[in-house]
Amino acid sequence: MSGETVAGHRMRAEIAEQPDRWLDLLDARASIDAAAELITSQRPELLVFAARGSSDHAAMYAQYLAHNLLRIPAMLATPASVTGFGTQLAFPRSVALAVSQSGSSPDLLATVASIAAADVPVIGFSNDPGSALAGAADVHVSLAAGPETSVAATKTYTAELLALALTLHRAAGTGWPELDERVRGIAASVAADLAAPAAVDAAVAALSGVDRVIVVGRGYSMSTAREGALKLMETNAIAASGWSAADATHGPLGQVVPGSVVVALTGSPAGRDSVLSFASGATALGARVIELGPGLVDGAAVHLPLDEQDDELLPLREIVPLQRIALELAVGRGLDPDNPAGLKKVTLTV
Repeated sequence: MSGETVAGHRMRAEIAEQPDRWLDLLDARASIDAAAELITSQRPELLVFAARGSSDHAAMYAQYLAHNLLRIPAMLATPASVTGFGTQLAFPRSVALAVSQSGSSPDLLATVASIAAADVPVIGFSNDPGSALAGAADVHVSLAAGPETSVAATKTYTAELLALALTLHRAAGTGWPELDERVRGIAASVAADLAAPAAVDAAVAALSGVDRVIVVGRGYSMSTAREGALKLMETNAIAASGWSAADATHGPLGQVVPGSVVVALTGSPAGRDSVLSFASGATALGARVIELGPGLVDGAAVHLPLDEQDDELLPLREIVPLQRIALELAVGRGLDPDNPAGLKKVTLTV
């Protein structure tokens, strides 16, 4: 059977090339430095992140990173305020960072136009240097991910994570030699992870026949919880949801019944105790727990080893096994994760 006819072959190839694409992004230093200079020159009182879908999960990660690196408030924009209510907001001294894989979603572009009309400079991040977002932005950072043809975003999502991290680190004064070393280190770690299928296979087996999954994380891993759940939904038609472990205790724990599967992201020290507490509570209710982290969950059904020392870049590494699980689970169910039913590569929300 030719590679062109194998279900999921495009998603598999795009997952595998991610470490190389991250190294390519290191060559975008001029645009990343221009974006960082725009932030530092404005001395903003607020950063505004505008995004949708997977890009919104990347923006959520960047919101935490902006707080920790720059010590200034950061918010996620609400596009419906513009497109649904027609509201024109007034901002304090701000910089906006708009994130979109295609750079063409109408509601994102309308939000960017509204922000610009309030005299807020805009940094755009997209995978298309010729996109409408690139044209509307004061500075554009190309994601350098190359063409992505599988409907489920993989390499463009992690490119967004890295582009945002590099921009915020440069705005905080982190030097390129340090960033270069850290990116190369995490790329090497992920390349090694990609060569080790055993733990992923065990997780796929644990998810076989399951129709609902809860993914929980905290801090930087919150973005991974949301994005990992989305990948399972997109490719497998599973009722998956991603939660902060703190929020999950207030309600979603109630959906756990014997045989339910919980994916616990324990790689980040920030908020880890709440993830472990949720995992313990879920286990007591009969859930099977898949732990992605250093191996701290007592009684975990599956452990995917991850002992990442670079907490700030952790989401780059921990999303990759979840992408692989979504892919292999879909193929095992006879689905084509490259072309999920009802979904398109570019979603033009209004």
